[in-house]
Amino acid sequence: MSFEEKPKRRRIIIISGDESIIDEIKNSKNASLCKSVILETEDGPTESPCEEINLLSSTQKRIKTSALTCVICGAPALGYNFDVMSCESCKSFFRRNALRNPPPECPRQGLCQITFESRRRCSSCRLFKCLSSGMSRDRLVLAEKKANKHRKKSETFDLDLETNIMVHNELVSPLNSDFFMIPNCLQQSSVEAKRGLLSQEDFQRIEYIQLLYQRRIELARDGLPWNPSMHSFTFLQKLNSHSVPLIRLLTFFKQIPEFDQLDVDDKVTLIKFNLLPLLCINCTLSYKTETDQIVETDSDAPWDSAVIQDVYGYEGYLQMRKVFESFVHIAQYDQRIIQLMLITLVLTKGFATGDGEFEPILNDGMAVYRAQSYYTELLWRYIETVHGPVKAVNVWGKIITHLITWQTLFKQLRDSVEQSLLFSDKSELLPLMKLLFHIS
Repeated sequence: MSFEEKPKRRRIIIISGDESIIDEIKNSKNASLCKSVILETEDGPTESPCEEINLLSSTQKRIKTSALTCVICGAPALGYNFDVMSCESCKSFFRRNALRNPPPECPRQGLCQITFESRRRCSSCRLFKCLSSGMSRDRLVLAEKKANKHRKKSETFDLDLETNIMVHNELVSPLNSDFFMIPNCLQQSSVEAKRGLLSQEDFQRIEYIQLLYQRRIELARDGLPWNPSMHSFTFLQKLNSHSVPLIRLLTFFKQIPEFDQLDVDDKVTLIKFNLLPLLCINCTLSYKTETDQIVETDSDAPWDSAVIQDVYGYEGYLQMRKVFESFVHIAQYDQRIIQLMLITLVLTKGFATGDGEFEPILNDGMAVYRAQSYYTELLWRYIETVHGPVKAVNVWGKIITHLITWQTLFKQLRDSVEQSLLFSDKSELLPLMKLLFHIS
């Protein structure tokens, strides 16, 4: 006599950060066999379809409290996506589902409430809330086209890096190419190798950083909370217009692998405390000496001395002008120095001085320190290789002096703006500016 063994039921635990996988399981024929488990944490329930268990460290479980809130689910947000302030999860969800044909259907006749805890339970209602909150399908289509275009350019650029050797006149500003004549600076002799000068890979990295800086404007076009072509008239309008170069600068940093791979909370801390004081240094790369204006693109409304005076006051403008011109001199000397400085400084814990909000301790301070050390060394070796050891010492000394002066002045300027905000309607201030000025 033989007995047929019954197949054993198997339990599968799915661990995934990709919501598209979860959506596929929920929409499959076996969805009824799946069980949803809600795990209670210190920060509230974390909904997990199909027995998904989130193996998170204690630092990863903490949700960063922020002035920016996703209008779809209420989670912390970092900026505008497809015309709406949203979190990365809702941004990714909209990108995956907005153009689905046919669209997802709701099993509850469209009555689902979309919150941080429930956002994964119904794709139909979540998509409806995205659209009703203002997310634009047209923006998505345009973004996809631009992404494909940039991808092709990137592939072409990477190929060029592999097949071409950079020459010296491509490493310095064209205006100064006759001044910086360093013989055989690209030939790595044994003496130069001992001195730690740049390798060919280092030159390629620096060249690629310049490309990433140029890309920032196009990549941030769909995420600007302020129309850059609109002229500003009031104090708050001029302060809000700061968000345009700040978002573009943030887009540049997000392309840097060492920054992008940092702990999420640490990135928020570095952005919140370091982004605003870097604006002055960043603007030196867009300064037009012939018109005495700051213009990042031809379609932007230019910044002139009147804009700066109205925001920071006449005395503040005069002081800022001196520091700004010092950095402009370095930018005209070699723009790559400023670009590498920006990366180094955004990774510098405690760069922004002041008695305002307490700057929290980083979750992974060593990762930030390693990234900051790498770019500090890369900046020094670049200056020494391209401009020579004597000039490197001179330039490095000026950088340190100007930065110390700017740290002190920035605190005064920030205090002046905060005093002006006491007599202004803060509700008109953009969320990004509230975050950077630590306004809850």
